[in-house]
Formats: sequence, C-alpha cells, structure tokens
Amino acid sequence: MKDEPTATELRLASARRRVRAFVDQIAELEASDFPHRDGLDALGVIRAELEYYLNDFLGGLPPTLSDPVVDEICAEISFTVSKYTDVLGFILRSTNVRNAFEVQFPLKRLVAQVISPEARLIMSSEWNFVPFTYPMTLDLLPGFVLVGAPAPESGNVLLFPLAGHEIGHSAWRQHELKAALQTAVTRAVAGAIDADPEAKARILDRAGETLPDLQNVVLGTALKQLEEIFCDLFGLYVFGASYAHAYEYFLAPGGGSRSPFYPSSSERVGYMLTAAKALGIDLEPGLFGRWRQSTQRKGVDPDALAFADAAVAAVFPAMMQRTFDLLLDRKVSQPRSEVVERIIGAFGRRVPDDDGATFPEIVTAGWLYLRRHGGLSEEADRAEYDMLGELMLKSIEVAEFRERLADA
Repeated sequence: MKDEPTATELRLASARRRVRAFVDQIAELEASDFPHRDGLDALGVIRAELEYYLNDFLGGLPPTLSDPVVDEICAEISFTVSKYTDVLGFILRSTNVRNAFEVQFPLKRLVAQVISPEARLIMSSEWNFVPFTYPMTLDLLPGFVLVGAPAPESGNVLLFPLAGHEIGHSAWRQHELKAALQTAVTRAVAGAIDADPEAKARILDRAGETLPDLQNVVLGTALKQLEEIFCDLFGLYVFGASYAHAYEYFLAPGGGSRSPFYPSSSERVGYMLTAAKALGIDLEPGLFGRWRQSTQRKGVDPDALAFADAAVAAVFPAMMQRTFDLLLDRKVSQPRSEVVERIIGAFGRRVPDDDGATFPEIVTAGWLYLRRHGGLSEEADRAEYDMLGELMLKSIEVAEFRERLADA
C-alpha cells in the first residue's frame, strides 16, 4: 500500500501546480494578436525561465530533501511567480487598441540608437496613475524597455516625452554611468561631510555608525538621485520643450513626500531649467512657477540627505555635460525650432505635416499648439483637441513612411 504523502511532498506539489498554471497562462497570452513582436518575445523569455523551474529544477529534486530546503524552494517559486505577474499583465495590455501604436517605431529607433540595436520595446498601459515607470523590468527582462502610460491616457501622444525618462534608466545602465561617476561622487560626498562637522557628529552620535558607514549610505543616495536627474536630462535633450511640458502636466504644482532617492521637487525642476538653458531650449517663464517644495519623509535622516544633496549639486555640471556628450556621440538630434514651427503651421491648417519630421519635433509642436490655444480644456474645445491628437498621429505615420523610403 502506498504511503500517505507527507506535508512536505504536498507543499512541493503545490509549487509545481503554481508554476504549471503560470506556464499555461503564458501559452494563452502567446495566442493573442501582438501589434509588434517584442511583447511576444518577452513572453518567450519568461516562459523559458518558468519551464526551467518546472521541468529541470522542480522535476529533478531528490526525494530526500529536508523540510527547510523545501520551504526555501517554495519561497523562491512564490517570489518568481509573483514578480512576473505584473509584467504579464503589462504585456497583455500592450495589445489593447487604445494604445498609440504609431509611436512604437520612432521610440524603438531611439532605444536602438542609445542602448543597443538588439534592445526591444514594449509599450502598454497601467492602472497605477504614474506614467512610464517600470524599472523592475531592467532586472526581470534585460534587453527590454517597458514604456507604460496611465490607462485613461494611453493613447495621448502628448505624454510620450515622459518615456524618455524610462529609456534613460536603461541608457544609464547600458553605458555604466554609475561606475563612471562613482569616483567623482565619492569625492563630493567626502567633501560635503567634511564641510559640516557638526552635522557629521550629530549623525554619528544619533545612529551609532562609523564614518565609512555614513559615507556609503550618502554615496548610494547621491548615485540614485543622479540617475533620476540623468533620466530627466535624457528626456529633455531628446524631446526638448515637450518633455518639460509633459512633466509639468503630470506633476504640477510639485510638492509631495520626497523619496531620498530623488532630488527635492524644487531642486529637480532647477536642474531641468539649468539643462534647458544649456541646450538653448526656450521654456515659458512661468512654466514651473510657484513650484512647491517636497516634504521630508519620516525615517529619513535630514543631515544625511543634505550631504547627498550637496554631493549631487557638486557633480551635476559634469554629469550634465557627460549626458549631452553621450547623446551627441550617439547622433541623437534635438528638435529643430524651424521644423516645430512649420508643423504648428500645418496643424493650424488642419492638416498633418508631410515634409518629414522627428517624433520629438511633432510632439513639441503639439504641445506648443495646445498652449498657444489656451490649453483646449473646455467642452467646446474637445473637437479641436481630438483633431490635434489625430494630426500628431498622422504626422508620425507620414514621417515613418518617409524614413522607411529613405532606408530602402
């Protein structure tokens, strides 16, 4: 007579069923109609990892495993399934017809230009009302950039300059900018701490840390902040004034609780304004007017954060130049003001631009047209606002057609 299964054996059986259900779900998703192949390729990467867990890992376990080892295995399975669940939903939503599929081609060309010709792009929507933030996929799906817009505005072309920030995260890692800046930031951190011995003494007394511990904490915070600033500069360089307008659209009037891994609300805007001036981008004087300062988050040491802020400010000019040099070396062009004005003229005549323009030039023209016409927010403006969106999409299609003809 067969022995009754133990609780440990049944726990492993549950883990196998969970993984098998996940693999089956991926197979169903792979049967969907994908407007671009990159989403399907991402599913293949995830499926390969889960099939390894199911067939090679779980399928090859010896029966003599101890209970603690089985528990660790089951915990790892739970973590793996959980971490991919959100990404599967994101990939599925990339097939939704509400997405602006016309934007895929110019954005993917940018990704190939600044990251790698092999890099892939998935555009989708999400119900978390924070645009274009999927840094987790840099680890889960290396080689893929995921760009997500809030679902209510997933087809709004005016938001896509913010995708420059997310693509910037991939560029930061691809070009190993953390390692390139580490020496300069380490020196800046040491200088900031030495410049305020009273604050240094307060932290060391309060936290019971050593000076090297403090330096490491501040260094990590400063590098995280610099990555976020780099991504803003990346978006600003590529998309010009449209990045600033999209940023203001989503985050005005600033404020909010501050993460220590971001500059303060006002400092972040200040860095963008400095970069805009260096790039010759003409922003409206009141665009970031009355911008609110972010509030201190509980549990964050204000002295340590002040050290990180000082180090970031010291390194910022060199990092800004490094960002611009990188994009210039990659032959990324900035929006041309004369082309933007030409496109605005076409929109005023209710026709798409047909003379060839870049995606950033088209969306910059869209923002300037919108703002010159009072924001187009009234009920009576809806027809013109919808028309503007259609004209931008048609202009992108024409530009893509011309690009492909030139490459043929």
